[in-house]
Amino acid sequence: MQSSLNIPVLRRLETACLALAAMTAVAQLGAMLLVIGGTVLTFWAVSGMLLVASVTLRMVSSRAARGTDVPPFAAHVRLLRSIVASAVCLICLGGAFSDLGASYRVLDPPAANGCRAVAREFSFLFAGRGDAYAVRFGWIGLRASSWTTDDGYEPVARGSYTLDWDGSDGVLNLIGGIDPVWPAAHAIPCS
Repeated sequence: MQSSLNIPVLRRLETACLALAAMTAVAQLGAMLLVIGGTVLTFWAVSGMLLVASVTLRMVSSRAARGTDVPPFAAHVRLLRSIVASAVCLICLGGAFSDLGASYRVLDPPAANGCRAVAREFSFLFAGRGDAYAVRFGWIGLRASSWTTDDGYEPVARGSYTLDWDGSDGVLNLIGGIDPVWPAAHAIPCS
């Protein structure tokens, strides 16, 4: 690991991890989800993992560069990396804070073309809210609709919903019972 041949590779890997962390942080700001099978990953979590990998690789490459003739990064490059890493860290912390108490569920049934619906629900005290996501092609889910509920009611968590598909587009109907849901019908566009 002390070989100077490994240092450029480590630095490239570190840069790649930081760039991917920045891209996934932008996806987090765009209200996107990553769905793998029945598991939902938020992009703030993916960004955080990539940021930790980038920092770890930076520490390893810095340690390996000591005592060799490999030049350090220029000051403006270090400043740019620090700014990007700080921005990614703030986005990750904001995403983690907004997800405190939130639950994600991949809803059944899927559409004939493989499109899936994902619900995110959150409640605090006497208020609740939720978001519906359409997972079209691949594993990326985009926010399709939002709702609010009374008394912290979470209709999807309680199974009070129907999901009907008409070809490639779906409709998620939320049933509020004594706790109203506004609005009750949500389009899941997958075409």
